[in-house]
Amino acid sequence: MNKDKFTQSMEKINVPVEKLMARENAAIFRARKKRKVGSNTKRSILVACGLCITLLGSGFVSTGMAEALSNIPLIGPIYKDFKDIASDEIEDNKLTTIIDKQDSKNGLTMTVKEAAYDGNRLIVTVVYAGEKDLSMKEEVVGHNYITINGEPIKPAMGSTGQNDVNSKTIIEHHQFTFSNFNEFGEKVEIAVHGENLFGYEGKLMVDFQLEKVKGDVTEIYPEVTTEMHDEVLITADKVTFSPLSTRIDLTIDYPIEMDENDSWPWFDFSVVDDNGHIYDKLKLQTGMAAGTYGHHMVLTLPPMDTRPKSFTLKPSHSNIEGFSKEIKELELLVPLSESK
Repeated sequence: MNKDKFTQSMEKINVPVEKLMARENAAIFRARKKRKVGSNTKRSILVACGLCITLLGSGFVSTGMAEALSNIPLIGPIYKDFKDIASDEIEDNKLTTIIDKQDSKNGLTMTVKEAAYDGNRLIVTVVYAGEKDLSMKEEVVGHNYITINGEPIKPAMGSTGQNDVNSKTIIEHHQFTFSNFNEFGEKVEIAVHGENLFGYEGKLMVDFQLEKVKGDVTEIYPEVTTEMHDEVLITADKVTFSPLSTRIDLTIDYPIEMDENDSWPWFDFSVVDDNGHIYDKLKLQTGMAAGTYGHHMVLTLPPMDTRPKSFTLKPSHSNIEGFSKEIKELELLVPLSESK
C-alpha cells in the first residue's frame, strides 16, 4: 500500500474526540485526588501514566489500517494516528531512530521498531507478534514499563496507546514528557520490559542506546507572573522550543495548607499565540513535574518551525464531570522575544 492510500484509510476513522476528551478529563480529575500515592513502576499496558489519550486502543481501526501496517517496514506515519503531538515533524523530518531490536520467549516476540528523544520527550514504538492470538483481556494482558539509564521514568506526563493490527500482532506507542528539560543528557540507555504479556508467560526485555534528535533548541525565560487570585499566583518560568515539542514550565504558588491537606488546585490550560492559533485538546498536554505536588506544571505543545512573538495562557478549572471553566483573572501574556 502506498503512502497516499495509507493516509486515505486513516482519514476514514471516525473518532469522537469531544466525548473521548471529556471522559479522559473526568478520569484524570478523579485520579488527581490520589496524587500523593507512590507510583508503581510496573504499569498495565492498558493504563496510561499521566495524560491518557489512547485513541487507537479503543477499537477505532479499519481494514485499510491493518493492511497498511502489515506492509510498511517502519512505523513513522503511524504517529498521526496515535495523535502524537509531533507527528508531522516526525514524518516530514524523519526524526525517529531505527532500532529494530527484539526479544522472544514462549512464542511471543517484542520488537522495538523506532524511538526518538530530544531532551524533553521520549517516544518509543513497539510491535508484539505471537504464534497464537494475543489477548487484550485486562486480567491476562500483563505488565510493561520503560526505564532510562536503569531507572523507572518519573515523567511530568506520559501515555501508552495500543492497537491490534490483526489477531496476532499489536502495535504500541509510548510517549513521555520529562519532569525537567534535559535531565538525562545527550545520550540515554533505554530498556523496554515486559512480563506475561497478552496471555504469554515469561519476561521480555529490549535495551538500546539513544542519542538526542539533531535540531535547534531555543530557551526563553520570560519570568512573568499573574496577579493573585484566590491566593494563587502563576509564573511562566521558561519556554523551550525543541524538535519534538514546545514546552512551557510554570510555577504555581498557593497557600501552604493546600500542600498539607492535598487540596491544591489543578489547572487545565489553553494557549493562544500572537497569530490567533489556539492550542488545546489534542494539541496541548498538561502535566506535573514529579514530586512537586502541583507547584511545577508543564505544558507541552507541538514543535514549531516559526517561533511566535507571544503566548497567552488561559487557565481553567475542571469540575467532576471533566468540563472546564476559564479563570479570566489568571490569564497570562508570555513574551517570547528574549532568550538566555
